[in-house]
Amino acid sequence: MEDKTAMNTYLKVEDVAKLLEVTPSTISKYYLLFEKNNYRFKRSNKGSLMFSDNDVELFRKLIELKNSPGLTVEKAVVQLLGENIANTTQAIKKVEEELREKFLQLEQGINELGQEMNERFKLINQQVERIAGLTSKIEKSTTNSLEDRGSFIERFEKGTLTAGDVLYIMDNLENGERLDLLSKLYDLHYNFNPNHQKVSEIEWED
Repeated sequence: MEDKTAMNTYLKVEDVAKLLEVTPSTISKYYLLFEKNNYRFKRSNKGSLMFSDNDVELFRKLIELKNSPGLTVEKAVVQLLGENIANTTQAIKKVEEELREKFLQLEQGINELGQEMNERFKLINQQVERIAGLTSKIEKSTTNSLEDRGSFIERFEKGTLTAGDVLYIMDNLENGERLDLLSKLYDLHYNFNPNHQKVSEIEWED
């Protein structure tokens, strides 16, 4: 099986010692002190130590700090690990704050989207209600029209048409048909009233 850690750049004890200009035994002493204080270095599948860039920087700081007055190598290791934990905690808090801020922004965006959707739903409902109202009016108008037409046919069959019925017929005719009907009514009128003076032409205004 391929060792995935080989894909990254790691150094051996000898490489770190050469880079920091110390002996390999010094690096071995340092990493043992770090691991004694619960710091763990990466190892390959075969158990070989593998030091990252961060590990090398940790060794570099130890070399500088161990020469401070009142510090032994082991005390310097403890101090560095404490600082490392503090820095890690601070980094975690920073990430948490960034995530919290992004979450609040996301929550605000969701709330704004919800409000916009509610407004749109209200508009849609208003349109649906208007359409329903218009549909109801059309259905009622159609029903009334059918009822009026039925009454009209009944009066026509009984021969009891009124002047209103005639006007209703005329309103629903084209101009040519309307004029033709007026001419027939005109002739019918003079057939029943021969003494009335007959005009020569009927004038019709559109």
